[in-house]
Amino acid sequence: MIVMPHLPLNALRAFEAAARTGSFSHAAREMGVSSAAISQQVKLLEEFWGKTLFVRQGNRIALTEAGQSAYPQLGQSFEQLGKLSDKMRRVDQKKRLVLSAPESVVETWLAPKLSAIRTTELSNSLEIRVENDPVDFARDKVDLRIFYGHDLYTDHTIIPLFSDHLIAVASVAFVTEHGCEIDQIKDEHLIHTDWGRDFATSPNWNDAFAMKRVINRNAGLRVQASSIARSFAEQGFGVALIPERMVLESLHAKHLVKLPMPAIPMKHDYLVAHPKRLEASQTAQVIIQALKA
Repeated sequence: MIVMPHLPLNALRAFEAAARTGSFSHAAREMGVSSAAISQQVKLLEEFWGKTLFVRQGNRIALTEAGQSAYPQLGQSFEQLGKLSDKMRRVDQKKRLVLSAPESVVETWLAPKLSAIRTTELSNSLEIRVENDPVDFARDKVDLRIFYGHDLYTDHTIIPLFSDHLIAVASVAFVTEHGCEIDQIKDEHLIHTDWGRDFATSPNWNDAFAMKRVINRNAGLRVQASSIARSFAEQGFGVALIPERMVLESLHAKHLVKLPMPAIPMKHDYLVAHPKRLEASQTAQVIIQALKA
């Protein structure tokens, strides 16, 4: 009998999740623990293997050569374990269509878009997941993926949903105190959104001022998602530059007001991707049409 060495399974899970999502915080959310716990588990695995697995750059991480070597095989191993678990459990569950989307999309415009199917049976057979790109359609059993402006899913059917533009928004209380003239808003009152590692450049306040004014990007609040920028703008932290569809509900509810400023067209469309096998799926097509409406 082969005697297996003690394997740090929690550390292996933490490393796989962090490598797949590209973030300790996203891995922590997935596993239901803190970012510090993920970091500690990865450190334990690094000590166990005697290898550095990630290069840590502030809040960002990147796989080292050792990490890149380990991740694919480990990911395949967890996939096989998942298949074995499904087989052994033999759970006869109703098949749900899995719709995956970024956090900001789910928290802002996805629910209003899908309101057309709210009273149909489709709403009872849909699973919504919050995930960052890239997703593995086969491994994660994803049917539809909403995304913005990249070419990660070229081997799938890709359907344009809509284009959008950026507008400046702030709370009524903020406008009352600081005014609505965007040229007069101080740098420290501008909220900056980091669009993530998938984009070499992202829309920012320098685009809004068309070089008439150089913005100090070290001043003001910085966040990592448009939905977070919206929340802090609603609480009066400053002026946020956000895709208009993401703030329509807040504008209608008077939680935010639109400041007078030319809208900035976004460089890419929002798109939805799905495996080619779903081209004949009536359920998938109904959901896609609701997203496009």
